[in-house]
Amino acid sequence: MLEAFVDGEVQNSSIRIGPTEMSATPPVLWTDEISRQGSDYIRLYLRTEGQGFADDAFVRLTSALDQSFDIPLSEIGEEGYWTDLLPLGRVRIALVSKTKPEAGALLIEEMAIQRTKGTLYSPWGENEIMPINAQEVPEAVRARSAPIAFLSFIDGGFARTCTGFLIAPDLLATNEHCINSDQTCRSMTAVFGYEFDLENRLVMGPQLRCANYDAQRTSFDFDISVIRLTRPLGPEFPPVDIAAASPSSEGPLFIIQHPGSQPKQVSFINCAARQLNVDGRAPGSDFTHTCDTAGGSSGSPVFNAEGEIVGVHHFGFMDDRDGIWTENRSARADLIATWWQDCCSVENETENPME
Repeated sequence: MLEAFVDGEVQNSSIRIGPTEMSATPPVLWTDEISRQGSDYIRLYLRTEGQGFADDAFVRLTSALDQSFDIPLSEIGEEGYWTDLLPLGRVRIALVSKTKPEAGALLIEEMAIQRTKGTLYSPWGENEIMPINAQEVPEAVRARSAPIAFLSFIDGGFARTCTGFLIAPDLLATNEHCINSDQTCRSMTAVFGYEFDLENRLVMGPQLRCANYDAQRTSFDFDISVIRLTRPLGPEFPPVDIAAASPSSEGPLFIIQHPGSQPKQVSFINCAARQLNVDGRAPGSDFTHTCDTAGGSSGSPVFNAEGEIVGVHHFGFMDDRDGIWTENRSARADLIATWWQDCCSVENETENPME
């Protein structure tokens, strides 16, 4: 049974900011700081109630990394809105409007709080995953990391994480067992450049949201979902060509991933394919490999030494006590590419060519 990594809990917060609480002078009607010590990140579920807000009213979130996110209240609405990922568990929040409403309220109804420190349950031998910008990582490996994203979403009342990667400027691929519904898609934020830089400082690039979930761009058999993002990313995030290559038992592999919800990491030592045609969700859909992974690595691209994608990681293992499951598994990229061409060839040709 596949399940996206449970990285935290969703708690009720019941914070209501109505006209009485909006005591500051416009344009900043209310401000406060929210923090959860020990959390790598938090996310807030915002909702508006009633009428009366000006058309230009918005919420400004300023993260612990001094990144600002402005969310129009019209975008939040009464249906609610999960914010982007707010690193280090701290955020300054302000309600901004040129005029004070006579009615209406902003509600912070829930918080997704990161609680889980990832346990590496699928290393093959000694765990040799390391940060993407560690000195030991070859530059050719690091050069493939830009289009890989950390995915945070809410499902079943839990904060969950996976990994994803661009296959076109506005198309993101991940596992179907991660994003498989409108609900998970609406709550998802894809965080690019979430990593420790060369000077070991935590950095974070753009966060993009899911524009829509389309079941036709999802395959249960190959455990793949392709999601359209709200906007395309620029050339500094070159997409992965999913039709690049087939897995081979010869030569090394590497996996760029977000294991255990951590900033971007890579496995490339003692990382290679083993069996090339094994059953996954469908007969012969997978290959096994000896690359170290963890919960949260689901949806990571598996590259060969030439930097070509050969698979999408999705199955780990707990241990070898049963004698039947001692290697990780990835869905084969060549089979995914054939499915993608068959399912979405018109879209590929007219909007987002894969090559």
